[in-house]
Amino acid sequence: MQLRAALADRTPYRKFLIIVGIMLISAVVFSAVGTLFSKLFFGIDITAESLLPEDAGSDTVGAVRLFQAIAAIGTFILASFTAAFLFTENPLVYLGLTVRPDRQALLLVTVLFLAAIPFINWMMMVNADLHLPASMSAVEEWMKASEEQATRLTELLLGGTSWMDLIANLFVVALIPAIGEELFFRGLVQRQFQELAGNRIAAVVLTAFVFSALHMQFFGFLPRFALGVVLGLLYSWSGSIWLPVLAHFVNNATSVLLAWVTARVSLGWNPDTIGTEEGQVWMLAASVFCTWGLLMLISRFYTGGNK
Repeated sequence: MQLRAALADRTPYRKFLIIVGIMLISAVVFSAVGTLFSKLFFGIDITAESLLPEDAGSDTVGAVRLFQAIAAIGTFILASFTAAFLFTENPLVYLGLTVRPDRQALLLVTVLFLAAIPFINWMMMVNADLHLPASMSAVEEWMKASEEQATRLTELLLGGTSWMDLIANLFVVALIPAIGEELFFRGLVQRQFQELAGNRIAAVVLTAFVFSALHMQFFGFLPRFALGVVLGLLYSWSGSIWLPVLAHFVNNATSVLLAWVTARVSLGWNPDTIGTEEGQVWMLAASVFCTWGLLMLISRFYTGGNK
């Protein structure tokens, strides 16, 4: 039986279920592989070790990085290629990997995500202040616990100050998620939603919702949803997966670099509160204006006949 394009005739709804199934199976398998390799190479059982940054040694950090890399590669990158292989004769084309983005668009996207930092910080602040009704207090407590666990993991990964820490974090926290999550969410999921809904904008919004929800960081849902919308628009406009991959990488790499610099020297200001502190309304307004303006420029570049 030929496996290539064996499921090409399935409906978008069935393809979506197949994608979810492949992702879940891959997540379980490669999480187990990551746990095993972390034990073999570092002697650390990450399922039993404390993830508190103050308690973790270098071996624990290395084990967590290795686990994260293996789990992410399997869950998103390999799962995406497996699904694309089953759906089409040419997986690279199906995933948008063969379309080269324009250099001008790459530059605009890089500037866009740097300019958006104050706006993103403001959305984080707004999201953190949102609360569920009193009747759902138990759910909110669970959400807070999940968020605290994610925060501890981030602090654990980004707490190093050496150049090797920076390189490792750029690879594990920025590059692998940028490639894997864009292949999966934009290359696969958004395509199925577009075929189901028959509308590009609806597909972008639905994919962004799923993208943010699956991160299980509820007090960062709003900015991550907005990020997903922008990434989806970039893919929809350009047809190239590399444009949202770059945007995703710039977003994550900026956080990694700022955390690394902050851990080495005293900046005198907090990168996470730029645009939200007293007297910085002008900075927030400038960020919103630049973010919107750059998005319009990129949209016009691809839809206005300037290619």
